[in-house]
Amino acid sequence: MKRANTFIAAAVGCAAFLAGVAFADSNGAPPASDAQITQRVMGKLAVDDPQVARMIQVTTKDGVVTLSGLTFNGEDEAKVLRDARSVEGVVKVENRLSIQN
Repeated sequence: MKRANTFIAAAVGCAAFLAGVAFADSNGAPPASDAQITQRVMGKLAVDDPQVARMIQVTTKDGVVTLSGLTFNGEDEAKVLRDARSVEGVVKVENRLSIQN
């Protein structure tokens, strides 16, 4: 009986370990939450161009980042999209940006 309990405990431990690994990223860290992804995107935008970043709203749901707000021109829009896509954990970027007239 003791041997069976030890086997069951080991099996449960292995299953828990494998479940944790399944949800880790390539670095072994747990995946980023939507709030973390939003903060990382906002931080990247602020470093790249603070003036444009102030006009952009960022939301994230299930790793899908939605960008809305204004940019000064198409170049800025492309840069914002590129920055958002480069953030780890971003699955997709929804573009709802407009160019200021």
